[in-house]
Amino acid sequence: MTAGHTLDDIGADPVFRATAAPYLILDPDLRIRAANPAYQEATLTTEDDLRGVHLFDAFPDDPGNPHADGQVNLGASLQRVLSRAQPHHMGIQRYDVPHPEDRTRFVKRAWSPLNTPILDDRRVVGIIHHVEDITDLCTALEPDTSDLRRWQDPRRLGELTTTLSRLRRDHHAVVTENRQLHQALHRRGVIEQAKGILMGTRLCTPDQAFTILVRLSQDTNTKLYDVAQALIDDTLGRRRPPTPGPPGRDEHVPADPPDDPAADD
Repeated sequence: MTAGHTLDDIGADPVFRATAAPYLILDPDLRIRAANPAYQEATLTTEDDLRGVHLFDAFPDDPGNPHADGQVNLGASLQRVLSRAQPHHMGIQRYDVPHPEDRTRFVKRAWSPLNTPILDDRRVVGIIHHVEDITDLCTALEPDTSDLRRWQDPRRLGELTTTLSRLRRDHHAVVTENRQLHQALHRRGVIEQAKGILMGTRLCTPDQAFTILVRLSQDTNTKLYDVAQALIDDTLGRRRPPTPGPPGRDEHVPADPPDDPAADD
């Protein structure tokens, strides 16, 4: 499985595209390989604007803001992920985005970014860049020095409470979707690894290997992911202890899977 194939698979994954949380897939050269619709909406971009473009060409700092540090801070975070192969949470980062109709103008944005490595055999082959748009919260917390009386107005506290409540709900939804996405990506990797084992031992095609896994899953009434993980464990010599089940039922995947269904024809 090549690195490019891995990143393309993630970008095409229905879970990646459907999640309401904004995600970007980067290769090690920081070129954009995929952006889900939520990310495009949050950054006022389209897929055509982003695919194949270097991250900082797509999102430069605002030249009109001498204090802009988004590119420097994000670049440092991404390099840290690449070198350490560990996730990095950036906290709160102001990073304005170009206006879709005039890229010389910038739209205010504040984010909470998390950068996570994509690993293939312990090697970093890409990065998942996830952001939460917290612009509303940062705007609500900024004091309006032109009218300090607003901070003495009880309605101001109500506005802040409403904003915080909405962001808390949004954050909870994002955490749930994050967990689902990472589980889906992990399971995809396990299934791909199991397919690779079958392709090597059976000298079969990827489609035939997947058919074998599906057949094993059906025959043993076991989830496809569990079948794939058990096959990997057997191959690596770390067979897991049997799980309780009906008498006579073999809870393990055989070390030598059934023949390829295509060979029965």
